[in-house]
Amino acid sequence: MPMTNFDYLRDIEPLHDLYAICNGAEASMESDHDACALNCRRGLEWLVKAIYTLKKAGIGERASLYELMTGAPFVEFLEDDRLMAAAHYIRKVGNVAAHAGGVKSGEAFFCLLNLYNLVGGTLLKLRVITALAPFDKNNIPKNAVGIASGDTVPSPSYSFVKSVPAEAVRSKAPAPVVTDYSEFETRRLFIDLMLRDAGWELVGKDNVPLPGKVGTEIEVHGMPGQDVGFADHVLYDDGGKPLAVIEAKRTGKDSIAGKHQAELYADCLERQYGVRPVIYYSNGFQTFVIDGLGYPPRRILGFHSKEDLQVILRSRGRSKITDQNVKEYITDREYQKRAIHSICDHFNKMYRRGLLVMATGSGKTRVAISLCDVLLRNKWAKNILFLADRTALVSQAQKNFAKLLPEQTTSILNDHKNRGKDGRPDMDARITFSTYQTMIGYIDAAKKDFSVGRFDLIIIDEAHRSVFGKYTAILDYFDALMVGLTATPREDVDRSTYELFGLDGEPNFDYELSEAVNDKYLVNFVVMNRTTKRLKEGIKYKDLKPAEKEQLEDIWKYEAARSEDGSEPTPRDIRASEITNYIYNQDTIDRVLEDLMTTGLTVNGGDTIGKTIIFAGNHEHAVKIVERFQNQYPEYGSDFCVLIDNQVSKAQDLIDSFSVRGKMPQIVVSVDMMDTGIDVPDVLNLVFFKQVKSKIKFWQMIGRGTRKSTDVHGEGLDKQFFNIYDWCGNFDFFDLTPDGELQTPVHSVTERLFDLRVDMAVALQNAQFQQDSFARELRDNIKQTLRSQILALNDRNITVRRHWDVVDKFRKEAAWVCLSEIDALDLKDRIAPVVIRSVTDNSALRFDILVLNIQLSRILPEHSASKSIAHTTEIAKSLQGKASIQQVNSKIEVINEVVRPDFWKGATLERLEKVRLEIRDLVQFIKDDKKRTFTINIPDLIEYKDAPEHTLPSLTYKERVIDYISKNRKHPVLEKIRNMQQLTPDDILSLEHICWKELGTKEEYRNYVRRGGLICGDSVAAFLRSIVGVNREKALELYSKYLNDSQLNPEQEEYVKCVLDYVCSNGDILPATLYKEEPFSDWDLQSFFNVKTPAFVGYVRKLHDLIAV
Repeated sequence: MPMTNFDYLRDIEPLHDLYAICNGAEASMESDHDACALNCRRGLEWLVKAIYTLKKAGIGERASLYELMTGAPFVEFLEDDRLMAAAHYIRKVGNVAAHAGGVKSGEAFFCLLNLYNLVGGTLLKLRVITALAPFDKNNIPKNAVGIASGDTVPSPSYSFVKSVPAEAVRSKAPAPVVTDYSEFETRRLFIDLMLRDAGWELVGKDNVPLPGKVGTEIEVHGMPGQDVGFADHVLYDDGGKPLAVIEAKRTGKDSIAGKHQAELYADCLERQYGVRPVIYYSNGFQTFVIDGLGYPPRRILGFHSKEDLQVILRSRGRSKITDQNVKEYITDREYQKRAIHSICDHFNKMYRRGLLVMATGSGKTRVAISLCDVLLRNKWAKNILFLADRTALVSQAQKNFAKLLPEQTTSILNDHKNRGKDGRPDMDARITFSTYQTMIGYIDAAKKDFSVGRFDLIIIDEAHRSVFGKYTAILDYFDALMVGLTATPREDVDRSTYELFGLDGEPNFDYELSEAVNDKYLVNFVVMNRTTKRLKEGIKYKDLKPAEKEQLEDIWKYEAARSEDGSEPTPRDIRASEITNYIYNQDTIDRVLEDLMTTGLTVNGGDTIGKTIIFAGNHEHAVKIVERFQNQYPEYGSDFCVLIDNQVSKAQDLIDSFSVRGKMPQIVVSVDMMDTGIDVPDVLNLVFFKQVKSKIKFWQMIGRGTRKSTDVHGEGLDKQFFNIYDWCGNFDFFDLTPDGELQTPVHSVTERLFDLRVDMAVALQNAQFQQDSFARELRDNIKQTLRSQILALNDRNITVRRHWDVVDKFRKEAAWVCLSEIDALDLKDRIAPVVIRSVTDNSALRFDILVLNIQLSRILPEHSASKSIAHTTEIAKSLQGKASIQQVNSKIEVINEVVRPDFWKGATLERLEKVRLEIRDLVQFIKDDKKRTFTINIPDLIEYKDAPEHTLPSLTYKERVIDYISKNRKHPVLEKIRNMQQLTPDDILSLEHICWKELGTKEEYRNYVRRGGLICGDSVAAFLRSIVGVNREKALELYSKYLNDSQLNPEQEEYVKCVLDYVCSNGDILPATLYKEEPFSDWDLQSFFNVKTPAFVGYVRKLHDLIAV
């Protein structure tokens, strides 16, 4: 019987199952490439499970192979970048075989080779074998019958686990690599991987242009100076015409080095086929596209599919967005139409992203629907994606789109009820709705359901949230026009949001709450500024009566039991901040509810409190509020006041009922779920029973009450305003802290540990540590750990692909010889955020952070670690009380040592590292009991405060101008403008002072003019004339002077009316306007005025000269 590469496993009895899998893979190599790849993946899964079993690490019931491979047990065992890369190659190609099939011969071979390396290296490290011959391609059976892969992978046998020496499992030495493979093949995988993700099939041979496939090294003619050239990749349609050309440069070069060459190839292909292909140029890490639509080159994270490219080529003849008519039944408000026009004009100028700032309740969703309708009609969009951060918002938007655009098919990706026979949502719907979280899952999947060009337009609801964390990857992945919607006040929109949408600190259009209230589209609020003695001062123990002090005894006993030093129960004052999250005072809650029920806005002729939202501090607080309401007001029944948060089942059903007038509940106590995106016009009372530190969130919460509501107080009695009960000083806080507290991104435990290891690696490179053998070993181990985390990154993950250049750099061993400060920044800023998070209990990682922080303080004296030392000591003390656990007792000597204060005085790096390794896996035994809460009943008193002076956000520049004009109607210069009188240079100077000094800066003025698309430029007189208008009687008197008192016929009267309308809207007009701009350019001026045409032109020139000095 011929010898095969895996025959050495056949006689090792504990490895019988592994041999069957590996033998199946090798036997299928020549006959069934998919079966080979699948068997290789099964062999990988067996190995991973074996390592977890040997390390006694639990395997979650739903843990995927990817999660297990990127978990610490497997990564730390291999400790070799090449083997880790081999493992991930097997996994990815195996996934392709499982989902789509079509694995190629070369891919199957590399799977088999990588499996051989992985199995052999693992068994050598575990001392199951002592030697292994290099892989021999000639040993692969040539005529063997393929062996199908099974459904399940058997677990490693008990005999195998017992046969492996424990010290081999604990060994820190990397698993050895037997056979290496070239860097060239690895580099080729970048572009090939992206092409496969886009659904393309590569032709195996060079210079073979096949319809519908990707040809490589395609010969072209007409290259300058040499005639013949060879394009790296050409993507063909099914008819054999080139859709795109790719010029690939090696990863060490800037991708732009291939731009001109790619354009020359495109020239040659255009001459040959009569169609200019889309141009890509790439170095593997960075890929740019020139689509021929007139946009400048832009970076993309993947190649377009065949269908995407066909759409691009068909779109090249499209005209500008000229039909900007808005359907009145969708959006009938003037400002909504201006918002739509601003985005259309922005897109016409070849920008691809825009941002609208619109107050909650001003109709953002309707604006989005009308914008989609306009772009669909103008053939600028066919497939649309709507993104929001919560399922409720997605569902609400889909209902509105389906109602107002019934001819368009819609689908919600995260709707598990309405699915097709295949159990999937409608993936071909014209308008797709998704949460950010769901879409991340789709674009990070091994098999991409959505290509980069699948959508023509993406609407991003509450755009300020999408810019944080990994959700930005969605915007980077899709190559589409994008429009962000946000209710965040313009002045509070984060700079990074503007940058994300390619804007210079200003949105394309803004319509804020104060403006909407002034225009009567939204309602204002009245602030009921309250607090209580307990919410303000807390509870002073010395002021309590004996019976009241007794209520607190259980608290003191509980706190004494939790203390580390075993102290006796000790009374103390209760802080005000504890009243809403730890110690709940019944009388405080009763006072708040009583005030609401007696002073709140009502319905049903004053008999019933109006719809009310109470914002609670946390779930326990919300539960207590509902309990106290039902205790104090039992006559209303159990469904009058209810809790809605993420711990309540069917919360959406309760929200839907709350939204309907006349249905219960009437009062909702909410934790987070009702803060944003809930549309209930009947809300009349908002109760802030918590402190809100984010100004953005605060105004969104206020937005729950701003919508108008007809007949809410009875027939003919509409909603005029709503009440805000501020019990926790929110308005005072934002008056003192206008921007709120800085919202810093939350870093995961994995990311914090990665950053700390980078700091350690850099610090240990200092010369003073080079003579310390342990310090050198520690440095090398840290660098190896960091590198192994980078090697484990999945290249199909879009968040990784955005940083391919840095990821690839630090996958190479040479990059770690000496890390620079710039290297450290790249590692922490660009790689740490995408490192795979731990899927197991992270208590050990948290302990690693503590000890590494202490070690860093030993290296860098300026680095403080006193808190880490105190926390580590507390952990050791807690473990002393767990000595009955065998694992803890076996390390009790080290634990006792850490508890002693003198240990920290001379603890070396080596000693600290031993503490880390010995104790880290014991921390899991310290079960931090859930913190208890207490309910007391101490008398409280309401304190009434003056309402804050400034409640609405600051006025916009336009609002300041309008406010000024309304208060200064008799200003002499404004009167001259209105009455068509000649302005003087001093008049112009006074107007400039008003617009550029009193009401704002010249920059604010220019930004407003630019955003509004006004033609006035720096002419403040024209700007103000567009607001104050002109006296038409005076304008007609002036007309009579120029045309010798002649009477207007009906046609002339209509023409003059259009001229004056134009002046009132734009502030100015020039004679050239009559010939170049609509509607004048559509008319023959000569036919209207005949011989008096020159005089009429002189009249128009005078309209301009009156304000032009």
